Amino acid sequence: MWALVKREWYVFFSTPLGYLILAFFLSLSTLLLWFLDTDFNILNSGFADLNAFFVLAPWLLLFLVSALCMRSFSEEKSFGTLELLLTKPLNLWQIVLGKYIANLLLLLVALLPTIVYFFAIEALKLESTPMDWGSALTAYLGLLMVGGSFVALGLLSSLIANSQPTSFMISLLICFVQFYMWKGTADLMHQEELYRFFNGFGIFEHYLSLRQGVIALKDIVYFLGFNYIVLYCNTLILFKIKNH
Repeated sequence: MWALVKREWYVFFSTPLGYLILAFFLSLSTLLLWFLDTDFNILNSGFADLNAFFVLAPWLLLFLVSALCMRSFSEEKSFGTLELLLTKPLNLWQIVLGKYIANLLLLLVALLPTIVYFFAIEALKLESTPMDWGSALTAYLGLLMVGGSFVALGLLSSLIANSQPTSFMISLLICFVQFYMWKGTADLMHQEELYRFFNGFGIFEHYLSLRQGVIALKDIVYFLGFNYIVLYCNTLILFKIKNH
């Protein structure tokens, strides 16, 4: 399985596209947070925190993760190497987890440079203003949970699609639906029970708690369970392809 992870990394960084995807994410987040006059500009907010980044980041991750995962299985299908991969001494879970871990590590590589934002705020803030590092770490945990869920959905899209552009668009759509549409549906409900029911299905509500510095067992269970279910769906589709 780890050989598959290394292979995915080699393929990703063997072309300029991999570097461009990571550079696009970091450049866009930096411009929106520090240079462009937007609602996310930290310098205009007057607060010594990265709340604007954690509000913006999931929307950027929609595009980043979709771009990272679009080639995972669709490229294998286009080149005819998926059948060869299925003949390797790996079970279906090992194949799916190998792809999942590789893309999750790539996501981590994309997020690590954003730590510089903390040091920038530390240098700019007033000495009497404290930094809430605990809340920031919890918010980063939330971002990883959201990113992991997007990766699982991105792999599913890559299995469904036969081309990378199609995989990218499907991933973008289903990640958006899972992240925000459940909340949008819940906001239309007038009964509190229905509001909680629909809101609980979406990623947004569970990420919101972590973004606010609250680690609740129900949110951790939600993300772990959601990832398991989607990855299991990946193995079912691979099983059908293998026995086709």
